[in-house]
Amino acid sequence: MSLDRIAAARHWVFDLDGTLTVAAHDFDAIGAELGLPAGRSILEALAEMPPDEAAPLVVRLDAIELAIARESRPAEGAGLLLSALRAAGVDLGIATRNSRANALETLRAAGLDAFFDPAAILGRDEAPPKPRPDVIHRLLVAW
Repeated sequence: MSLDRIAAARHWVFDLDGTLTVAAHDFDAIGAELGLPAGRSILEALAEMPPDEAAPLVVRLDAIELAIARESRPAEGAGLLLSALRAAGVDLGIATRNSRANALETLRAAGLDAFFDPAAILGRDEAPPKPRPDVIHRLLVAW
């Protein structure tokens, strides 16, 4: 993609952890703490469980992720990039596998929350989680 096409883009959707913020999740350790099979994606493993079995694990996952979110730091250059994009008047959104509440807390702790309309921060509770495209479709329809 050329720099001209990038500069012309009016809608920007970001991942959160490891993109706008320094990656801090140890997914293997989180899965082990939840008692999930090694090497499995946490969200997919939880989705395959009976709801009554998964429910307390989802609550625990949210608590683990909230603790991580509260310690979030911005990735190098994230603030400068978001400032430039905001000055250009583009739409900014977040598509994350985190819960929306934890995404909001991550942005707040990292000092990046002012760049985003809270309605454009979508997580696993608003649409099926990435890599499914549903969350991006929702943002594009809203914009």
